[in-house]
Amino acid sequence: MRSLAYKLAAVFLGGAALFYFYTSHYEVPVLMYHQVVESDGQSSLQVSPETFKRQMEFLKAHGYHVVPLESLIRDLKNKKSIPLNTVAITFDDGFLDNFQNAFPVLKEMNFPATIFVITENINKEHWLFEEDLRILDDSGISIGSHTVTHAFLPDHSAEEVETELRHSKEHLEEILGHSVTLFSYPAGGVTPPIRQAVEKAGYVGAVTTNYGKTRHDPYALHRVKVSDAHGNLFNFWFKVSGLSQLGKKRVEAKGW
Repeated sequence: MRSLAYKLAAVFLGGAALFYFYTSHYEVPVLMYHQVVESDGQSSLQVSPETFKRQMEFLKAHGYHVVPLESLIRDLKNKKSIPLNTVAITFDDGFLDNFQNAFPVLKEMNFPATIFVITENINKEHWLFEEDLRILDDSGISIGSHTVTHAFLPDHSAEEVETELRHSKEHLEEILGHSVTLFSYPAGGVTPPIRQAVEKAGYVGAVTTNYGKTRHDPYALHRVKVSDAHGNLFNFWFKVSGLSQLGKKRVEAKGW
């Protein structure tokens, strides 16, 4: 009887230790896509339409709670408890294929997402047009800023950073007719002063890649890159587990 009690206690303590480890290292997965196009499977910036649809179907079939990025940021700021199966979806740059290939799947699944747009590319070939942005926005896809020129901000002066932040925001707001509140740092480049500049510019939150060491910083949320190079669903499951960032080396951007 005592032996059984010891075994049960060991199982309980082991489970408690695993749960503590999981929750103390867990980061809400914010998926980062770029292009959704036919891919050779090698590019880190491309996911084929077939792979993307399988991944979205996986989230739907397994009951993941796909939330708007702004809602996630608000909950993090308010220190609300966030379910472990929560996921947010983002796209960088503003490629036309986001509208052509990703948007129909998101609409079918009723999933929100955020597309971060390089504003100088709007209305150019292979990039989103103003009307595309309005359709996406009206359909529940948030539009955020990815600067005017895709500038790596730590390489620029404070004045240049302020211009990139403000002009891109104003341009998108003119197109959409309402406030734009979300920002993505090109190449993830964020430093403490740049983070402050983003907040000062009127954004409510921002996303990076592997810059910064703070978990769940609403102005430097880490994201999980998704590409066709790792397109199998087991790999995708690990990416949405909340532990795919574990052990990842964090870097600090050099700059002002």
